[in-house]
Amino acid sequence: MKFLKRNKVLILVVLIFLGLVVVVAEVKNLLVPDEGKAAYGNRLDGIEEHKIKDNFYEEMEIKLKEDTKVKDVSHKLHGKIINLIITVTDETTIEDAKKIANSTVPMFDEDDLKFYSLQVYVKKDNSLLNNFPIIGYKGTSTKELVFTKDREITKEEEEKTNEE
Repeated sequence: MKFLKRNKVLILVVLIFLGLVVVVAEVKNLLVPDEGKAAYGNRLDGIEEHKIKDNFYEEMEIKLKEDTKVKDVSHKLHGKIINLIITVTDETTIEDAKKIANSTVPMFDEDDLKFYSLQVYVKKDNSLLNNFPIIGYKGTSTKELVFTKDREITKEEEEKTNEE
């Protein structure tokens, strides 16, 4: 009892300090997201079982470039979304671009298509052509690509490209 009477100020300071530590920790948890958790939560569970072969994209690029309308192919895997970017010649029509984009779907394994979503961007080098890019999207539960609304090239852009 004598110890408590002699050191009551010290005990009070220690209790206040411990209380402040607890309050600061709780405020930090409310304001700062938990850095230990993945950005995608558990949505990427099972991605290890669905690895795409190392040379798959190179083989796809070779097959797509067999079409003379295809100039370049690139890809990016972002979580469970595969983004393919296909650059086509300026003379390519929207229908031809859709055929090229649709030809990518059968190149994937059926199991991978049930796991990954696929986005195919078809673009042209000429930025004046406002009917491109077109984008096709295939979710994990759909069978084929769904495209953005078709846009017609305007007269103004058509005249500019004819002048070049």
